Amino acid sequence: MAPIINSYNSGGVDQSALEGTGRGGILSDGYLRSDPLAAYLDDDEEPVILRSNAKKGVVRRAVGSEESERVTPGDGYRAFALATDTRLLIVVGDTEYGDWSVTVPLTDVEVVEHSDGVLASEFVVTTADDAQLYFPCREDLTPMVEYLDAASLRWIAVEERLDDAREAVMEADRLTRSRRYDEGMAAVRDAMRETDAARRSERELAEGGVAAAAARIERVEERIASGRLRTLEGRAAHAIDRAEAHWREGEYAQAHDAYGRAHDDYEEALSVNGGDPEVAERLRTKLDRVERNVAALERAPVERAEDAHERAGEADDLGERGDELAFALDRYRTALELDWGRSARRFDGDTEAIRAAVDTVARELVEARRRYAAQRVRRGDVHRDGGRHARAEARYRDAYDALVETVPVARELVPETRDAVQDHCDAVERRLRGLDSTDDQTPVPRGTS
Repeated sequence: MAPIINSYNSGGVDQSALEGTGRGGILSDGYLRSDPLAAYLDDDEEPVILRSNAKKGVVRRAVGSEESERVTPGDGYRAFALATDTRLLIVVGDTEYGDWSVTVPLTDVEVVEHSDGVLASEFVVTTADDAQLYFPCREDLTPMVEYLDAASLRWIAVEERLDDAREAVMEADRLTRSRRYDEGMAAVRDAMRETDAARRSERELAEGGVAAAAARIERVEERIASGRLRTLEGRAAHAIDRAEAHWREGEYAQAHDAYGRAHDDYEEALSVNGGDPEVAERLRTKLDRVERNVAALERAPVERAEDAHERAGEADDLGERGDELAFALDRYRTALELDWGRSARRFDGDTEAIRAAVDTVARELVEARRRYAAQRVRRGDVHRDGGRHARAEARYRDAYDALVETVPVARELVPETRDAVQDHCDAVERRLRGLDSTDDQTPVPRGTS
């Protein structure tokens, strides 16, 4: 189906009627007195259908009222009804007030009626503010009535969509201020769908669009673009905060995902704001920062494991060494598991090298914890032999706890040491139970096999 304006304007509008002024003669009607009809048109406004009368002019009345006002043209002049792509324009030449005009935007056209008479026809337009305009004419008014009816419906559809889009943008702003960014973006998407629908209605008016409708849509689209930018930047900043919190907790996969969401939001914002140099520079700066952080994050699991392993090698205190080795082992195992089952790796580190590091650190951890336990037991024995059972128990408990934590590591990663670690743990437990119970009533924890 052809667009409405293209269907009703195939032959164009009489240019002499649009551009003429002055009184008519005996055999011809005139035009307007002061300015031609074309002077009433806005830039880019397209005339579609023109009708005129020489004597009747136009009648205006309120809906339901018996009173009416008739405005008629002066002798030799005419009254014109011009339907454009945006409105109905009625101009009456040389009235007692000079040239007289009234405009009805197509969005305000509620009802269009048509009646045929013996000598002339008449169309009646009822407006949104309950005014009625009666315009008689000897020419065929069917195209005028059909056009006004069809075009007004499309214009109303455009405005309704734009109203819904404006409401959605306001809701998006409210949600963004409340840091409900996902809901805010959903509202932005709703607004974008509404303006897309408005565009489709505009194209139903004219194949190339209607300048006035396009301008209204573009203003709303600019509001949407601003709201979209605010929401995307807000959501990206929030995602970065979450990424940094996950990173601090050693939750690397969650941190990576959060940075990815921030990166996607900045990319989207840049794709629709690249034409604004100032905004584009700001977004590129933020995007570069995210990419640097992601690169550092992808190195972090192995780097933190290596740092902890290095600190363990420098520690003189066996307890501190064991703690650093346990942390290094956890980080190496995390690095090994992060991309398990994924087709594409996200985090740095050679899998075989990490496995080798896990084996090395696990063996060092078992050795350090056994040496630490032996050291604490010797000190506990000294206190026990001196009758200081509470102090002895504290030393034995240190040894026992260290060995209990080491048993699972030995069982899983250094199986050849499992029995020795378990026997060591049982021996410490027997020492604990052998202490004089009257000295300290704290229950002794049971070990695990």
